[in-house]
Amino acid sequence: MKTKTLAALLALPLAVSTARAQEGEPPAVKVSGFGTGALTWTNTNDARFARPYQAGGAGTKPRTGVDSNVGLQVDARVNDWLSLTGQGIVRKLETDAYGATGTLAFAKAKVSDTLAVRVGRVPLAAFLVSDYRNVGYANTMLRPSQEVYAQVPNDSLDGADLDWRQEVGGSTLTTQVAYGRSTAKLAGETVTFTNARVVNFVLEHGPFTLRLGRDDARMVLKQGGIELPQLKVSFTAAGFAMDANDVVVQSEYTVARGFGAASKGWYVMGGYRFGKVLPFASHGRLTGDVAQRTDSVGVRWDAFRSADIKFQVDRVRPEGAGLFNQPRPGFRGPVTVGAVAVDFVF
Repeated sequence: MKTKTLAALLALPLAVSTARAQEGEPPAVKVSGFGTGALTWTNTNDARFARPYQAGGAGTKPRTGVDSNVGLQVDARVNDWLSLTGQGIVRKLETDAYGATGTLAFAKAKVSDTLAVRVGRVPLAAFLVSDYRNVGYANTMLRPSQEVYAQVPNDSLDGADLDWRQEVGGSTLTTQVAYGRSTAKLAGETVTFTNARVVNFVLEHGPFTLRLGRDDARMVLKQGGIELPQLKVSFTAAGFAMDANDVVVQSEYTVARGFGAASKGWYVMGGYRFGKVLPFASHGRLTGDVAQRTDSVGVRWDAFRSADIKFQVDRVRPEGAGLFNQPRPGFRGPVTVGAVAVDFVF
């Protein structure tokens, strides 16, 4: 999304706020933000380590562009049942330069205490942490598992979704359905999902969360200006999270089908909180046409009220080039990746 369009989206709630203020009914407007400043490096220049579908990447020289971003969100309450939200993020993705993307722009209608409808650009809820996958402060690990989150690069949906919450015994069951279209501009290609249908079930019981989800769509892939034939694709995901008695566990298992083949990804992360310090370890694996394994250890330190400091080391074992960019002839793993980051919210 172009910067002018992004600015217009972010300005929309403010414009509504001004208009209603002139009517003597000022709505609540909240401006918030998040960001990560990070340095990432590896032990080789034979390939570039990057987040999925980034154009650039890091070698032995520490770089900021892999894990750094900054986002701004504006929420405006029009009345007791209607609100507006706009969100934009600056990061490196389809080019090796920072650019702005409009990630959210929707109107939310609260139909009842248990039912809400959002229309516009809403999150594409394919993963356990879809709503905050770009917010480093909300996550334990420095970055989501490459082996799982590389399977669906799109993080927003132009359409509508519906959330219905029910109390089931002592638990809360949220059923989410969504429909729309999603386009992601990535390094060297554009991925578009049309007729996208999403169904998710999220069961929460105290510190435990269990999630099952299914996405179906037709995918259009453009590479180098050439549009490939549409394909039916599907994505099935199961996730589990726990944060109890200072023990933190998070895991997802995913299956993506398309092109007559399937890729499977999974990871498990566990950690133990010692006051404000949370050391963790994880293992992730991706199988299919692109295959890779990663073992990670790291630590999160909640050093400030609204900021944390993270350090993470990954040992990445790709099959062939795996998820690495710009591999030179003869490149092979394993590769050690280091990163230090400061996450903040305001």
